[in-house]
Amino acid sequence: MNEITLIGHVGRTIRLNHSRDNSTAVLSFSIAMNDRQFDRRKGEWVERPTVWQDVVAFGARAENAHDTITRGMAVIVVGKLSDNSYTKESREPGGEDIVIRRTQLVASRIAVDLNAATAKVTKTTREQETADSDTDTTPTLHTVG
Repeated sequence: MNEITLIGHVGRTIRLNHSRDNSTAVLSFSIAMNDRQFDRRKGEWVERPTVWQDVVAFGARAENAHDTITRGMAVIVVGKLSDNSYTKESREPGGEDIVIRRTQLVASRIAVDLNAATAKVTKTTREQETADSDTDTTPTLHTVG
């Protein structure tokens, strides 16, 4: 299946755009994943560096997530990693171009982490489900607290 699951907090404002022909919703945000490790020598928990991951979602999933999640919210995201690298041309004559290596997670599932919030579920209608060929029947989650 080649999918991964990431658990973290929405780290920046969620952006909802549409494709050039305005037919597909495109959602982008990042999640911060924090971890800590027990240091036996010190006898205490030590925070590890935060790891950031860009996430993108499309279609009805993008619209549902945009209506549901907010910055700082704990989320669970499932999807496939995609190469989002690019080359930045040198501004100096004869200078070397710089290759920026980046990945993004193309989400197939986005959910609120119920360990950190409660939610009221509203199932999408059949028209909403079929509006996007990549849409599944995952309900929309509206956070309550």
